[in-house]
Parts: sequence; structure tokens; C-alpha cells
Amino acid sequence: MDSAELIERLRREGGFRLLPLLGNTGQVAGVHLTRFLPGGHLDVIQAWDDRWAAYARMPDTLDAGAPFAGPVGGMVRSGPFARIVAPLLPIQSGLTAP
Repeated sequence: MDSAELIERLRREGGFRLLPLLGNTGQVAGVHLTRFLPGGHLDVIQAWDDRWAAYARMPDTLDAGAPFAGPVGGMVRSGPFARIVAPLLPIQSGLTAP
């Protein structure tokens, strides 16, 4: 399954919203996907290409006094896009969990 198909499944089946991920020049450098979960948590996926992505599940809180510090706690993974998103979708052939 290619990245475009995975992104569509994340949107359709996983409840993620898709936004552009900007690089330091203001040009689109990748994709940013987010979803809010019951209980006050947030899932974030950022992918630059098929080979590199990062995922985090964190509390849905942000300290406005230190916005770049990020919330304390949560889970973080990074690696190839397909491997990062596999646990977030229903089990399918061709996808493997990390």
C-alpha cells in the first residue's frame, strides 16, 4: 500500500485530519495529520516522505507560556511512514506493527 492510500485510510477510517507540513522556507515539506481522542488526548503524525515519519500521542494541552516545550507525557515513535501508521489502522495484509 502506498503513502497516498495510507493517508486516505487514516482520514477515512482513522478520523485524522490532513494538513500541509511546512518547511523552513514556507514550502510544503510533508504532511501533518491529527486527530483528537476521547479523554483529552491528541494523535499527531508528521511525514516528510515514505522513509521518514514521526508519531506522538500526547495529552491535549499546551502551555501558552512555553508553546514549544510541548505537553509532558505521551508516546513517541519515528521511522518509515508505513511502519509508524500501521498500529493506527485496522489490521490489513501488507502492514506490520513496529
